[in-house]
Amino acid sequence: MFIPLPVQREADLMARQTGVRPVIAYQGAVAIRLTHVNGRLRIETVFRRTSRGWKRSDYQLFQDGKRRPAPRSWPEYRALLERLCADADAPATLPALVPIADPETLPVEIRKELRQCETRLNGRDDISVCVGRDAKGRYVLAVTSSKATLHMAFETRYRSGRKGATTASTNSVRVVTTDGKDLTDEVEGRLSEALARLLGGHPSIPAMDVGAGRVQGAQGGGPADRKGTILRE
Repeated sequence: MFIPLPVQREADLMARQTGVRPVIAYQGAVAIRLTHVNGRLRIETVFRRTSRGWKRSDYQLFQDGKRRPAPRSWPEYRALLERLCADADAPATLPALVPIADPETLPVEIRKELRQCETRLNGRDDISVCVGRDAKGRYVLAVTSSKATLHMAFETRYRSGRKGATTASTNSVRVVTTDGKDLTDEVEGRLSEALARLLGGHPSIPAMDVGAGRVQGAQGGGPADRKGTILRE
């Protein structure tokens, strides 16, 4: 089967980024569909023959068969895939953390976040705050209540010889309820919204007092779900 060069390039890109090759199928003589299935995610890309050659005419991402906004990049796509349980009906889970016992070993940025959380949650014996490392070696600040658990991830950086930390580029803010519902997409990377879900709007700790809005680099809040949106390298 003859595969036009633009279609072959798209298929090669998908395979290179995910390790899974898409299925390529002609739809009559004027359209070609690429179907890429990776776990619970499916990408559908349609190319159509035009007077200027084969051009992409549609691009959609589906999760469990339902259309959703496409991530802006392949790292965001992989971050989404990473946090999806293999079974759509199984409860969502957060990664296990290796606790860090001595907070003085943490970068100053994380110690500051930890102190701020502990100050705002002073007197709340039903909420725990700790810092650990996930399987990627990232620092994670975990806040746990009877309603949900919030994970805020950081990546290590070095500047002028000093070890520091910055908000993780993907999956930086995640919220999962005690019954296994993933609220990460709903909070869209907004720390104040994440804490509101965690605390259940407790009157002694107004949600808007915590954080400064959207956490930069958060995975949530993808681009508008519009025709032609594609994943970039």
